[in-house]
Amino acid sequence: MTASNPDHLDPYPGAAPVAPPSVTTRPLARSSTMHRASRPRKAGRPLGLATALAAASLAAAGCGHKEESRYTSVSRPQAVQVVQPTRRTIVRVVGQPSFIESYERTSIYPKLTGYIDNWKVDIGDKVKKGELLAKLFVPELEEDLETKKATVGLDKRRVELAEKLVKVAEADVKSAEATLSEAQAIYGKYEAEVERWDTEIKRLKREVDRGVVDPQILLESTNQWKSSVASRQAAKATIEKAQADLLSQQATLAKAQVDVSVAQADLSVAESEAKRIEAWVGYITLSAPFDGIIVTRNANTGDFVQPSTGDPTANMRSPNLAPGGMAAPIYTVDRTDIVRIFVDVPEQDANYVQVGTKATVLVKAYRDEPIPGTVTRTSWALNIKSRTLRAEIDLPNKGSQLLPGMYAYAKVIIERPGALALPASAFVQSGEKTFCWTYKDGKARRAEVRTGVSDGDWYEVTNLMYEGSGSKTEDPWKPVTGSERVILGDLSILADGAEVQIASPEGENVAGPARTKGDGPAATSVAEKDPEGSTPVR
Repeated sequence: MTASNPDHLDPYPGAAPVAPPSVTTRPLARSSTMHRASRPRKAGRPLGLATALAAASLAAAGCGHKEESRYTSVSRPQAVQVVQPTRRTIVRVVGQPSFIESYERTSIYPKLTGYIDNWKVDIGDKVKKGELLAKLFVPELEEDLETKKATVGLDKRRVELAEKLVKVAEADVKSAEATLSEAQAIYGKYEAEVERWDTEIKRLKREVDRGVVDPQILLESTNQWKSSVASRQAAKATIEKAQADLLSQQATLAKAQVDVSVAQADLSVAESEAKRIEAWVGYITLSAPFDGIIVTRNANTGDFVQPSTGDPTANMRSPNLAPGGMAAPIYTVDRTDIVRIFVDVPEQDANYVQVGTKATVLVKAYRDEPIPGTVTRTSWALNIKSRTLRAEIDLPNKGSQLLPGMYAYAKVIIERPGALALPASAFVQSGEKTFCWTYKDGKARRAEVRTGVSDGDWYEVTNLMYEGSGSKTEDPWKPVTGSERVILGDLSILADGAEVQIASPEGENVAGPARTKGDGPAATSVAEKDPEGSTPVR
């Protein structure tokens, strides 16, 4: 009499009545009548009509008709929907509040300590590269420059004098060489006379011994020989003197040549000093480093100025002050033909942001429509404190309407084409790990999954690992191929290894081999029905 028990709850509303667990029932011919008899009679229904219906039912059961037997198991598998990873373009937008900066901002400080003689431009003035902004008054430096220039002129005259002395020394050397040549010729003459008179004396001695020549003639010839020997000795001394003079003149020439080199070196030093002072004098004039606009002026006639260190542009809210507040620049010049916007990209997206990545910049003070652009450059390395990647977007600024300091909201559009992706509802987070449930051989299998880029609704999946899979030599992580069937829905009621069956789009529970219906990323898989539309039992 189970069917008449009002406390019995049907676990599957709309299905055929079933018996308690481990009990199967065969529908009886009188079951409907008994079931109806146990119900309270509704008010207002004629009793005769109920009696007629009951009689008709008994008559139908007793006419020899045999009802088909049906069996249903109460332990029915959980119905689930499945989806397969599909390739799609995942677009992720990284947005950060930012502000506009000029492409270049230069703070102009004086290199020298002095006074402002006069200034030429004021804030808002457009300047060209090299245009005079202001001039300082440093009289002692200008006088030092004149002194250095005079020293250069003096050293040039010294070089000219040294070069002339070289020419004189060269002439003296030539004269000494000529004197030496003359002395050598005279020596040769007397050498020949000595040899002549030596031969003559020997001949006269033989003639005197024979008594042919008078001895007086021999004596006179001997005196001539002695005179020639003396003259030869004198000529030899003259040669030695001429050689010494030549060496002296050659040394004088060498000294004159060295003097020229020394004078030229002194000239080079003087010219270098003059250039150094001239460079310092160049710092008296302050000029524009590039085409831009004057955004700060702290120049007033007669102001005493001095050098300062540090980059004042570090404090963007007060670009006219140095970080330490010790001094202000004379001028600040902004280059505004191009402006820059910074975006700090989180670490998880850093690898997907490259030069050329699409971006947009919204400057509401300029207009309500985002300005399209691209990432111009990245820092490549992450900030060690914030773990973010600095990306810069350059925008042309024709007409200089994008003003430095304006609030902006920049977005970097990360596109990941052809990524195997699953919807966010397919994942379960447990601690720092991400899991999904797959349908495999009629059972639910829990797998840890590695994800990539995400747009919030879809997540790229790259690898998955089943518990207990793999070995010491085999990597347990398997790449996602797109053939996996991933379960969607309420994943909290699933258990690893539990039997499940795929639900049709109409909500019917269907068992058996599954086939995919639909082409979309969230298409479900449905099973074949039996010819009469009944639900198979396990």
